[in-house]
Amino acid sequence: MAQTKLNIGDLAPDFNLIQSDGSQFHLSEACKQRPVVLVFYPGDFTPVCTAQLCEYQDNFDEFKKWDVQLLGLSKDSSEKHQKFSKKYQFSFPLVTDSGNQVAKSYGCSSQWMLGLVSRAICIVGREQKLLYRHVESLPVTRRTSQDIIKALEELKIQKLI
Repeated sequence: MAQTKLNIGDLAPDFNLIQSDGSQFHLSEACKQRPVVLVFYPGDFTPVCTAQLCEYQDNFDEFKKWDVQLLGLSKDSSEKHQKFSKKYQFSFPLVTDSGNQVAKSYGCSSQWMLGLVSRAICIVGREQKLLYRHVESLPVTRRTSQDIIKALEELKIQKLI
């Protein structure tokens, strides 16, 4: 599948997915409340993904200061997300992106992953505009909480959040 061409400032693709607690997450509704940080990751209980999401949990209070919502997205089932979230006590929801359709609509694939979904961060603003996008080129690299906070700081300076 060819990578979607999505540019900063474009309307972010809307989606409505089931969270691990069974409730619905609708991006356009969430954006009305506060910016959303989309965390695309390959899978629950994998070493790099676990380290990444646990590090975000460890810094969750810092994200709360920025009044943003974190949302983890992977192809894993709601049941697997529930186990993963419970084991690591995540304060942010995880949603099932069946067939990685949302990730693909955001262009979150990597040549090193042979077109499969790669780890990526997208920040969507209150007007549902894509404000930031970073797709990792290697499966073992990831954005840290501080990388995301720095991006949020830059967006605030630009008066985008």
